[in-house]
Amino acid sequence: MMIVTLFHTIYVVDFFYNEDWYTRTIDISHDHFGFMLAWGDTTFLPTFYTLQTQYLARYPTHLSQSQALAILVFGLTGYFIFRSANYERDYVRGKNGNCQLWGKPAEFIRCKYTTSDGKEHNSLLLTSGWWGMSRHANYMADLMQAWAMCATCGFTHFLPWSYFFFMTILLYHRSGRDEKRCRSKYGKHWDEYCQKVPYKIIPGVY
Repeated sequence: MMIVTLFHTIYVVDFFYNEDWYTRTIDISHDHFGFMLAWGDTTFLPTFYTLQTQYLARYPTHLSQSQALAILVFGLTGYFIFRSANYERDYVRGKNGNCQLWGKPAEFIRCKYTTSDGKEHNSLLLTSGWWGMSRHANYMADLMQAWAMCATCGFTHFLPWSYFFFMTILLYHRSGRDEKRCRSKYGKHWDEYCQKVPYKIIPGVY
């Protein structure tokens, strides 16, 4: 219970501390505010995203010290990747590419795109750091955190794990939508990016 509550606390505090980052996510930039976000944020998220604590309150799970430590380290690693990946993208774009990542000059593809109002914009597609390992490194990190939260409940019941399976389906579907949107937005530059970064979510696997 302490581990999963710690994960939830870190996630919530991080959200409010880095709230400006959320305005640049697909939820706000493209899905916009409607039934999905209104109902989801007020009803679905508070109920479904806390299933682990609800389950543990009724069916306490006792982990060994090694199991608890492994879950804690795995979840914190997922959070570290999640936060650093999002930071890298904003940092490099904010510096217009004139910076370093992982001790080396940042690598990227400069590209242009046109918005619906006819205005042309410049952007960078990052090909180093976490974004050089997979095109949706933040989704991989999200899944790591979700797995760790569910693992605190053990492996004997499906209910607390439904959150992990939901997140897997959600992020798989979202990555497909994001890929389609980016290919339409960046054209040949996106194809070049996919050649340099062949994996969608999990490096070396998918």
